Amino acid sequence: MYAVEFETDVVSEYVRIPNFEQFKNQHVKVIVLSDKANVSQGIESADVIDFSAFKVKAFNHCDAVAYQRAMRDEWE
Repeated sequence: MYAVEFETDVVSEYVRIPNFEQFKNQHVKVIVLSDKANVSQGIESADVIDFSAFKVKAFNHCDAVAYQRAMRDEWE
């Protein structure tokens, strides 16, 4: 497994990935961490977080939920 760590300031719904060409047309896992403890303030563990408002450029060509289900089905 190969990992890249970088820091950025989030000023919109888009995050620029440095040297993204090396990841183009590949499946990657993106993890977002924040130093602030209050980022999840007001979210209980039983609450569902809705990410539907986020626009991920990688999924412009397909339905993200259908893609996720297809990937999950490969694991079974």
